[in-house]
Amino acid sequence: MNSGTKTDMSGSGGPDVSSLETDGVEGDERGGGDGEGISNDELFDVLSNRRRRYTLHYLKQNGDDPIEMGDLSTQVAAWELDTSPEALGYDERKRVHTSLYQYHAPKLDDAGIVEYDSQRGVVELTEAGSDLDLYLEAVSGRDIPWATYHLLLSAFGVSLMGAVYLDVPPTTLVPDATWGLFVAVAFLVSSAVFVYDNRFSMRLGSAGPPPGAEDE
Repeated sequence: MNSGTKTDMSGSGGPDVSSLETDGVEGDERGGGDGEGISNDELFDVLSNRRRRYTLHYLKQNGDDPIEMGDLSTQVAAWELDTSPEALGYDERKRVHTSLYQYHAPKLDDAGIVEYDSQRGVVELTEAGSDLDLYLEAVSGRDIPWATYHLLLSAFGVSLMGAVYLDVPPTTLVPDATWGLFVAVAFLVSSAVFVYDNRFSMRLGSAGPPPGAEDE
């Protein structure tokens, strides 16, 4: 795998992977990863499952340290159920642990993103997995993708400045320069929020719950 690969899963590139598979093992095919590289198709397949996204999020939060499957499954289950690890019951932890142990961890290992030792019951990121920068745009029912938002903002800016140029009321009540400054500030603020959202809030491995956990 090439070092420093960055995959943008935002609305501007590919599908919103947060809206695809959410649990279990449905719709998966064994990847052909050999640790040396992973195709976009393989990466989308890995990220199409919520449980694997949560797994990668937790592993990236913990750096290069090996993680015990018990700790991993407990945190993943807590994120899925929107509760604290301490509030989980045995059956809730066991259900997630079994699927991670038998299916999801081996799949991530096949893709070359993690090293999974089933004998020791530990999993850790490979060097290739650590180098991946993964961004997800999780869109709830009340929100719109950033790409759509910027398109609408651009259309609004063009329409507004066109009205200003043609002296269409009520734009004549405010100096032209003020309208221009307003549009520029709107784009500046939106761009700053976009950068923060993608670099921190929507990045696997950022602090806190995985991207979109609150909306699923």
